[in-house]
Amino acid sequence: MVTDFAKLGLKAGLEVHQQLDTGKLFCRCPSVLREDEPDITFRRKLRAVASELGEFDAAALEASGKELTFEYQAYKDNTCLIEADEAPPRPADEEALETVLKIALMAGSEIMDEMVVMRKAVVDGSNTSAFQRTMLVSVGGKIKLKNKEIGIQSIALEEDAARPIERGENKIVYRLDRLGIPLIELATAPDLRTPEEVKECALKIGELFRRTCKAKRGLGTIRQDVNISIAEGARVEIKGVQQLEMIDEFVRREVQRQVALIGLKKELESRKIGKLSIEAKELSNVFKESECKFLKGKKVFGAKIKGVAGLLGKEVQPGQRFGTELASYAKARAGLRGILHSDELPAYGVSEEEISEVGKLLELGEGDAFILVQAEKGRAKKAFLIIGERIASALNGVPEETRNALEDGNTEYSRPLPGAARMYPETDLDTVRADAGHLKRLEKELPLEVEQRLKLYKSKGLGEKLAQKMVLSNKACFFEDLISKGINATTAATLLLETAIQLKRQGIGISNEMIGEVLAAEKRGKITKDVFVDLLKRWGQSPGKELEEIVEELSVGRAGGGEVNAVVEKIVERNLKLVEEKGMRAVGALMGEAMKELKGKASGKEISAVLGKEIAKKAAKK
Repeated sequence: MVTDFAKLGLKAGLEVHQQLDTGKLFCRCPSVLREDEPDITFRRKLRAVASELGEFDAAALEASGKELTFEYQAYKDNTCLIEADEAPPRPADEEALETVLKIALMAGSEIMDEMVVMRKAVVDGSNTSAFQRTMLVSVGGKIKLKNKEIGIQSIALEEDAARPIERGENKIVYRLDRLGIPLIELATAPDLRTPEEVKECALKIGELFRRTCKAKRGLGTIRQDVNISIAEGARVEIKGVQQLEMIDEFVRREVQRQVALIGLKKELESRKIGKLSIEAKELSNVFKESECKFLKGKKVFGAKIKGVAGLLGKEVQPGQRFGTELASYAKARAGLRGILHSDELPAYGVSEEEISEVGKLLELGEGDAFILVQAEKGRAKKAFLIIGERIASALNGVPEETRNALEDGNTEYSRPLPGAARMYPETDLDTVRADAGHLKRLEKELPLEVEQRLKLYKSKGLGEKLAQKMVLSNKACFFEDLISKGINATTAATLLLETAIQLKRQGIGISNEMIGEVLAAEKRGKITKDVFVDLLKRWGQSPGKELEEIVEELSVGRAGGGEVNAVVEKIVERNLKLVEEKGMRAVGALMGEAMKELKGKASGKEISAVLGKEIAKKAAKK
């Protein structure tokens, strides 16, 4: 679909959320996700509360109205009473705060003199307290794209939410291991005008975060929310876009949806459809023996929708109809699994005879449509009220709302757009003051830009492949510290990017500090490169030991010149016949035997040189 986005007046902005690889924000627990059985479970019910001005947030009220029970899973070693909302928060993690300050400085954003921790009302169960802690760090700044600059509205530091594990009809199970992980939120101005610009900007923001070497990696660690509107439409927030490669497609499909809804509004106007009165009737007997498994033998209610025949089946996104929009409202706000409507029937086992019978009972006229829901009377009544409100809002075009990103690039209704009423100050924490001296020190420590890094790495002899892998790796800052101390760039990069990953796949974790100590020991002449892998593997299995203990345990300390000479002399003596036959060519033949006997205590280059001298000495005597 070719679309003139400029003509449509497309405006888009991004809110990018990035987890930081530090400790948790308001407690001292580690930021580690778990998949084993939890140690503790408890349950809560949450409700919306008024702000300081006595106002209720619409999104919080809607979530509270679902009357869900929330079950929380916790662990003894990476969750605590703070996540359970049983103890007051501790001051913000210093490493996380320093990281977000660096990002603000890199983006030219103006840091607040005082950073105030606020509570943001969240009543969907993802926070045990019914609020999320967040602090505004800076405002303003720019993200540089190829052909333009995008304004930054704000940069904030907040705590991530608990992660949903299981969803039932009246209950959601959350795990608290993710709750409290530091999360940077960078919000841009609505300066993006095409889907391609949205994607380019998201990539640039991701690059900005990753330059700090503190951005967590992996699925779910970075999430993009996209705010989109067109001239005749309305602002819609798409939450939780995780597939960065699809972010431009989400923008295209939302534009398509808004154009379709504007067209639907015009069609409703042309049909002179005004406020609708929707009255539900029980139709359970019609489907008593139905082939439709969704309806057979269950409570079924239906309602006539006057004058909208053909409009419920109008496509708004690929594979999504206006009826799908109504269904997502009914699911989100009334807890239904879905709806059926006349524009998609007969299908799903509903027969022509059943459709005809429904038409008679609902007294359908020409041009009328109907909707069916399977639910108990109270829930059905609520669902039709919600459906009626959504159809009524179609008379105004595009409603402002928050929508969830689906895997195929489409979206579904989630909740109303939140407002300022959900924010109020955190009374358990002091404000954080920006110290001018501290900021000046941070300015001197800002990470290099990508182009600067590549230039530096290549000047130190690092090949293109390793340089590209390293440049936005979380190992980059540590790598730069190593090469500043004279450590060989290729050796360091290989250990950090390849050896560490290979050992991790074997279930052996090694830290940057372990790699740094091993490289320093080799530089001091205590060990050789040949023992790196064996040494790190054993150390990773016994992380509580010192490097010297591991070296002694494996007997891999560098051999002195006398020891190397003695070993080589014995090998040459044992292979005199070979030496006499091949002369200096015997060096290659005897290298393996010498290296095996010395067990990495000397480098291959050193052993080869000693072998050459010893063989030349034998030849001279002959």
